[in-house]
Amino acid sequence: MRQQFLVISAFHEDIIEIAETLNMFHVGNQWMIFVLDMVARDFDAGTVTINLDEGANIAFALNETEPNCQDSLNCTISEISLALVDAISKITVEEESIYGEISDEEWEAIRFTKQEKQSEILGYMKEFLKTNAKCSSCARWRVETAITWGKSQENRKFRSTPQRDAKNRNFEFINIGYWTPVLGFVCQELAFPHIEHHFRNITMDILTVHNPPWQILTKNSNGDIVEHKGIVMEIVKELSRALNFSYYLHEASSWKEEDSLSTSAGGNESDELVGSMTFRIPYRVVEMVQGNQFFIAAVAATLEDPDQKPFNYTQPISVQKYSFITRKPDEVSRIYLFTAPFTVETWFCLMGIILLTAPTLYAINRLAPLKEMRIVGLSTVKSCFWYIFGALLQQGGMYLPTADSGRLVVGFWWIVVIVLVTTYCGNLVAFLTFPKFQPGVDYLNQLEDHKDIVQYGLRNGTFFERYVQSTTREDFKHYLERAKIYGSAQEEDIEAVKRGERINIDWRINLQLIVQRHFERDKECRFALGRESFVDEQIAMIVPAQSAYLHLVNRHIKSMFRMGFIERWHQMNLPSAGKCNGKSAQRQVTNHKVNMDDMLGCFLVLLLGFTFALLIVCGEFWYRRFPASRKRRQFTN
Repeated sequence: MRQQFLVISAFHEDIIEIAETLNMFHVGNQWMIFVLDMVARDFDAGTVTINLDEGANIAFALNETEPNCQDSLNCTISEISLALVDAISKITVEEESIYGEISDEEWEAIRFTKQEKQSEILGYMKEFLKTNAKCSSCARWRVETAITWGKSQENRKFRSTPQRDAKNRNFEFINIGYWTPVLGFVCQELAFPHIEHHFRNITMDILTVHNPPWQILTKNSNGDIVEHKGIVMEIVKELSRALNFSYYLHEASSWKEEDSLSTSAGGNESDELVGSMTFRIPYRVVEMVQGNQFFIAAVAATLEDPDQKPFNYTQPISVQKYSFITRKPDEVSRIYLFTAPFTVETWFCLMGIILLTAPTLYAINRLAPLKEMRIVGLSTVKSCFWYIFGALLQQGGMYLPTADSGRLVVGFWWIVVIVLVTTYCGNLVAFLTFPKFQPGVDYLNQLEDHKDIVQYGLRNGTFFERYVQSTTREDFKHYLERAKIYGSAQEEDIEAVKRGERINIDWRINLQLIVQRHFERDKECRFALGRESFVDEQIAMIVPAQSAYLHLVNRHIKSMFRMGFIERWHQMNLPSAGKCNGKSAQRQVTNHKVNMDDMLGCFLVLLLGFTFALLIVCGEFWYRRFPASRKRRQFTN
């Protein structure tokens, strides 16, 4: 919150000391202090502000009025009158030179308005009085302001030994202008230049480490950083533009490099884990930030126990959630796909309707009052059954009842057939397009129902492990008790996850990156991410504990959030939902091609029909052969 203070008192030193103890000197406040001493040359601004921290906005108005100056009202009036006459003559000459070159119509279009002519006359009068005033130069106040922002960074290169505080020994006081009764306030600089120009284009030292996708550093053959990008680096670039400073990047060793130094030198790069973590802050970064030598540490760090850290966190720049990765559930067998559109009860009702409609049609055809109305082709129950069954398959029949009663039965049966066939075909298309899958692990508390998963994995150095120690969720605690902490790709054992024997917990963006890489390699979706996202891990940047610019940086980070910059940088640098997730997976299902798994049930139905036909042929052969053999035996006897 910005506040302005005007101090007019002979006890300005005491007021500055009290305000400093109340932490009222910071980058948001502005202090204008009038020094009422008659002799301005005895005032030392550096001594008065000896205890102020860097980032204060303070200006002093010093009394330079000559005490023995002889001034009179008549002399002042005479000088102002001369200035007015000189200004009017100058503007008249200027107008006459222009008027003689153009027409009257053009002159009416471009001539000065009254307000413009007034401003021009006052400007000419001030110029005349600056050079020729003699009488009105007695009363005079000079204003000087302190240049404080970033002075410890700017002056560090001139010191032989670094200093660990940001007191005002680096402050610079500049003369910005003066005030007189006639000329008013004449200035060459703003009273508080940092409010408008912030750091005034000085060079700041910024600490960073290589940790994609947050900080991505590209070096040349000499080890110098030639390119930097990533989410944190984009925020630093925007801060540099908004706060008007340039910067020089200093790289510290990352925790990966620290681990590699503690292990054997012959490490395998292919054994590194996919993605990144921010919970473990490199020790070298913490050590260098405590020295107050850097403006900010441009590293993504997990926000944890800020009151117990030897540094400060900025406003969170990201929130990452944890999830788990498992084997994608297998698709349910489609061998009975042709029966899926209707439930078992519906199929039994359909069979019952067929068995009921056939005898009804036979009875109505048999009970027709006239013999001519009785159709010979419907004179048996068997023929009526095949007629009804053929109508169900939309094949029709050779015979049609002539009686109105029989035609009503057939007509309403056709209506039932239309509804049945339309419903069946529509549902069958839906089952073909959207396959069913076996139950998978959508939530962490469902692990007890999946006995085939025997290995639990958790990435090393995660905030999840610390969070479980204080949570009340029993499924988290149970998982951590059985989990194996892995720190390399070999220990991660992603192949066991692919076989359905293992589950791993990591950042959701890291798991999406794993899914994306395996899909690009295998051209097949083998993994599934849990629907549940848990444990919000807030990520921020680091500033020194004594930094005066923490609130300033936080205000601009909030502004970046409101304008959508940070969200855009997340979309550019973090993995998005790939072809195995979200709308891409939906599009893949929509474009599903019918394969042998889909048609296997249809072929089995055809095979079943052939089998029944063969059995019935055998029965018919035996049925006709048995009476013939009995007649031959009777003839022989």
